[in-house]
Amino acid sequence: MFKELLSAVKEFIIRFISSRLFALGLIFTLLFAVLAGRLFELQIVNGDQYLSDYQNRTLTKVTTVGTRGNIYDRDGRLLAYNELQYNITIADNGAYDTTDQGINRRNLMLYHLTEIIEKYGYSVDGQYKIRLDENHEFQFTTSSENDRKRFIANIRGRNVSDLSAKDFNVSAQEAFNTSKRRYRFDNIKDENGMAIVLDDETALDMINIFYTMRLTAYQRYQTTTIVKNVSKECMAEILEAKGELQGVDIENVSVRKYNYAPYLSHIVGYTGQVREDQLAELRKIDEGYELNDTVGVWGLEKSMESELKGQKGYREMYLNSVGSVLEVVSESEAKAGNDIYTTISANDQIAIYHLLEQELAGILASKIVESDAPQNVQVKQSQITIPVKDAYFQLINNNVLDSAHFAEAAPGSAERQIADIFADNKEKKLQRIEQELLNPSTSELNALPKDMQAFIVYIYDYLLSDASGMIQSSNQKFKDSEAYQAWRNDTISLHDFIIAGLEEAWLDTSKLSLSEDYYDTENIYQLLVEQLMERLRDDTDFDKVLYKYAIADNTLQGYLLLMALFEQGVLPEDAQAYLQLSTGNAHYAYTFLVKKVRQIALTPAQLALDPCNGSVVVTDVKTGKIRALVTYPGFDNNRITDSDYLAKVNKDLSLPLLNNATQTQLAPGSAFKPITSIAAMEEGVIDLSTIIDCTGIYKDVVPNIRCWIYPEKHGEENIIDGIKNSCNFFFAEVGHRLATDPNGIYSQTLGLERIAKYAAAFGLDSLSGVEIDETKPHISDYDPERSAMGQGNHAYNNVQYARYITAVANRGTVFDLSILDKVTDSDGNVLRTIEPKVKDQLEFSTVTWNAVQTGLREMITEGVAKNVFSGQNIPIAGKTGTAQEREDRGNHAVFVSYAPYDNPEIAVTVNIPYGYSSGNAASLANNVYNYCYGKDSLEAILSRDASYVSLVNVSD
Repeated sequence: MFKELLSAVKEFIIRFISSRLFALGLIFTLLFAVLAGRLFELQIVNGDQYLSDYQNRTLTKVTTVGTRGNIYDRDGRLLAYNELQYNITIADNGAYDTTDQGINRRNLMLYHLTEIIEKYGYSVDGQYKIRLDENHEFQFTTSSENDRKRFIANIRGRNVSDLSAKDFNVSAQEAFNTSKRRYRFDNIKDENGMAIVLDDETALDMINIFYTMRLTAYQRYQTTTIVKNVSKECMAEILEAKGELQGVDIENVSVRKYNYAPYLSHIVGYTGQVREDQLAELRKIDEGYELNDTVGVWGLEKSMESELKGQKGYREMYLNSVGSVLEVVSESEAKAGNDIYTTISANDQIAIYHLLEQELAGILASKIVESDAPQNVQVKQSQITIPVKDAYFQLINNNVLDSAHFAEAAPGSAERQIADIFADNKEKKLQRIEQELLNPSTSELNALPKDMQAFIVYIYDYLLSDASGMIQSSNQKFKDSEAYQAWRNDTISLHDFIIAGLEEAWLDTSKLSLSEDYYDTENIYQLLVEQLMERLRDDTDFDKVLYKYAIADNTLQGYLLLMALFEQGVLPEDAQAYLQLSTGNAHYAYTFLVKKVRQIALTPAQLALDPCNGSVVVTDVKTGKIRALVTYPGFDNNRITDSDYLAKVNKDLSLPLLNNATQTQLAPGSAFKPITSIAAMEEGVIDLSTIIDCTGIYKDVVPNIRCWIYPEKHGEENIIDGIKNSCNFFFAEVGHRLATDPNGIYSQTLGLERIAKYAAAFGLDSLSGVEIDETKPHISDYDPERSAMGQGNHAYNNVQYARYITAVANRGTVFDLSILDKVTDSDGNVLRTIEPKVKDQLEFSTVTWNAVQTGLREMITEGVAKNVFSGQNIPIAGKTGTAQEREDRGNHAVFVSYAPYDNPEIAVTVNIPYGYSSGNAASLANNVYNYCYGKDSLEAILSRDASYVSLVNVSD
C-alpha cells in the first residue's frame, strides 16, 4: 500500500515537472522572489535613505507678504491704506519640460493666457523694458544707458561685461526680435499642429510675462504677479481655465490706496515693485527682500519702509512631482506692518493748497496781456508780462489739448480746422527748411527769420542728441573744429557746418543707410538731409515748434484752440461762450482765457507759465513739528504705477513730481538779511548805535551795488531800520565789515567764513530733518557783500527756510524738523513717540535777538511790506526776499515769518519760483495766517476762485 502511494506521488511529480504549468509557475516564482528582494531592499534596508532623497528634491518654501501699515494724519484721518484686489499670478511648477513638445505646450499656454488678458483690456505688469508707442514702434523704457545695457545683457542671457559695444548697439525692435526667437514665440503650433502667427502686442505681452518669470527662475513655485486688479469676470475665466493654464492662478492681495491726492501725495509718497538695481541695497537692510516685493519709492512710504513693510510669513513643505503638497514642515504667519501718524492735518493741506493755487492763478491772470509786442530788455523782472499767444501755445506745449486728436475730429469742428491749418503750414515750413539746408540763404544764423532760426537750431540739437548719435559733443575733434567755433558765433550755416563734419569725420555717417556704392560728401549730405526731413515729418516734438510759430504769426488763431478745449472736454460745455469764440474776435478770446485762469478752470499747472508752482510750510516754533507742508502742483499717487499716467506727469512742464517744499532751491534774497544782522552783531562789527548812511548806491565794491530805492536813498539807518527797509546798501556795508578784520584788513574769505558760520548755526548747511527726500542746501561762497544781502550763490529750499525762521522765532532752538508724531502697531498700541529733536541751541545776546525780532515786526507794520498786511490784527513778524535768477523771467518770491510776534506759535514760509515779487509770497502768507487763526475757513476757501488776488509789488 505504501509502495503504491509512493509510486503515485512519484508519477505525479514527474508529470507536473514535465508539464508547461510547472515551467510557468517556476518563472513566476523567480520573478516574485526578485521583486520581494527589491522591495525588501527599498523599504527595509535603504528605505530611509530613498525617502530622504525624494523629499529633498521636492522641498520648497513659499513666502507670504505681511500687510503694509497705514499712514494717518494728526487727526486720525486715513492717508494710506490697503484694499483687497485680485491679481493674476504665474509660477514655474514644473509642468512643462524642456523638450520641443514641452516648450510648445508652455508657449501655447502663454498664448491662451495672453488672449484672456487682452480680452479684458489689461496690460501685463512686467519687467520687460520695451513697449510699443502710439506710432506702433518699439522703444526702450529703461531709465538710463546703464539700465539699457543691463536689460540687453539679460535678454541675451549674458553678463554686461561679456558683451561688446557693438552688442549694445541694437534698436528696441531688434531686442524684441531677439527675445521672440529665444523664447520660440516665432514657432508656436496649436493643438492641431497649425502654426500660430502672433501680432506684436500679443508677442510683447507674452515676452513680458516669460521674461519676468525668468527673473525668479531659480525659485520654482514662487509666484510672479503679471496683471493687477482684474475684474471678477476675468478672475472667473482664469479659474475656469486653470486646467490648461498650468502655473497660473488668482491671488487675493492687499494693494496700496491713497486718500487726499494731490494734496498729500508728496508727503505720503507711493510704493512700487522692487527694481533689479535696488535689490542688492535693500537686502543689506533685510535679506528677505525679493524681486517681486512692493517697497516704498517716494515720501514717507520710502523713508518709513522698515516700519510700514510688515513681516513676511512662510510655509515650508514637501511637494510631489506634480506640485501637490505631501507634508507641511513648518510655517509662520505674516505680520502686518506698523502704522504711522503724522503731524500734518489733511484739512490744512487742502486749504493751503487751494490758497496757493489761487495766488498763482491771480498772479498769472494779472500778467497775461493781449499785446504780443516784444519785451523791453530794460524792464524790471517784476514788470515782465506774458503775451496771450504764449498762453495759447501752452495749451499745445503742455498737452492740455491732445493734438493727435485734431485730425480725427468731425469736419467743421475747431479741431478739424486746426488740423487742416497745421498740415498746410507744416508742409510749407518743411519745404522752406529743406531749401535752406540744400541752398542756404545766409551764412549767419541770426540773419534768418525767427522761425527758421528755431527750426535750424532744433535740427542741430537733434544731431548732437543721443537719439541721433551722429555727433558726440564730448569728441575733442568736434570741439576743436573751426566749424563748431563758427556755429557758436553764428557765422556759419548748418549746411556748411554739416559738410565740415563729414569732411573732418566728427559726424558719424554709420548712422545713415549707406549702400556699398561710393558716396562723395555731397551725396552723403543729400542722403542726410532726406533722412532729417523724414524724421521732422514724424517728430511730435518738432510739431510743437511749428505750432509755436504758427500761433505767433497768426497762422493759427487762439480762438480755435479755446474752442477745442470745449470739444475735447477740457472745459465743460458752454454753448454761448463757444458761439462767441467762433466769431474769431481776438479780444474776446483774450478776455475769455484770462477769465478761465482767474476761475481756475484753466489752472496754473496746466498752462505751466510763470508762476506755475510753489510751496508753503507751517511749523510749530516750540517743537519743530511741521503742521503743513504744501507743494503745488501735486499728482495722483494712486495712478503713479500706471505707465501712461507716469509718462504724462513726466512730460508736464509744471513739474508735478517735484516737491517744491523740499527740492526746489532758490536764493533767499533779502529773507537772508536777519542772519547777516545776527552775524554782524555777534561778531561785533556793528551794534544798536551803529548808523549807516544809505546813499542809494554802494561804491566800495566793483561792480557797484544799487539799493532797491535808487536813485533815491534811505539815509541814516540802524540795524532795525536796515531790516525794516530791507536796505541793500546797509547790508552790503555790513557784509563788507564782516570781511574786514580788527586791523582794518579786508578779506573776502573772512567775510564768507563769518556769514557761513551763522548760516550753518541756523541749519542752512544741512538737511532740515524732515523725513522725506530733500535737496542739500548751499551757502554762498563768493562776494561777501552780495552774500550778506542774500544774493551770491545761496541756494535753499522751503523747509530749510522754515527751520531757520523757526529758530529766529523761538530765539535760538534749532530743531530737526519732523512730520512724524508716533508709530503704533496694527492694534493701535503706541510703540514709540517721535519727540522734538534739537540740533543746536544758539546762545546769542538778548540785545541781538531783540534787534532782529523788532526789525522783522516793523517790516510788517512800518516797512516795505506794510501795504500787504494792512488791516491784519494778527501780530506777524517776517521778512520778504526777492531774488533774480534770469533777466527774461520774473524774480523768485520768498517770505519767512512767524506769529504772534510777542509769543510765537507758528512759522509760515512761502516760496514761489518766478513769482515776480516777494509781495506776492507775503500776500499768500497773510491768507495762510487768516486760515490758521480761524479768520478764514476751508469751506470758504474752496468756494472761491482767484478773483480776489492781485499783484503786490514789494521793493526789497
